[in-house]
Amino acid sequence: MESPQAKPQHISDHLANERTILAWIRTSISVIALGVAINRFSLFLMEFYRIEPQARAANRHAEAVGIGLVVLGLLIMCGAIWHYLHVANSIDSQTYRAPRLVMALTSLAVVAVGGAILIWLF
Repeated sequence: MESPQAKPQHISDHLANERTILAWIRTSISVIALGVAINRFSLFLMEFYRIEPQARAANRHAEAVGIGLVVLGLLIMCGAIWHYLHVANSIDSQTYRAPRLVMALTSLAVVAVGGAILIWLF
């Protein structure tokens, strides 16, 4: 009779870590794509309405938002890579602790930004 193969320790934890980075990759790609779309759409509107070069300064904010979203997407990806490697090492050394404070502060920041945008829209 053959003995069953030994399973690597913490495989489900590592698989969950991989699913998490894949979610961050999707989010990063979405933010970058939105930034490119906003940037290109602002250029399209300038050409469509044949805006004079002097009046294009009014549309610069849309270009800046697009570029800012692309940079944000890249920062999200860099943070995701760092987090993935940190969690993988913590799982292997059995020292992983959930970053509750970081998650709470991030959630509050998103709520604050969302509230500010909601107020700005009204």
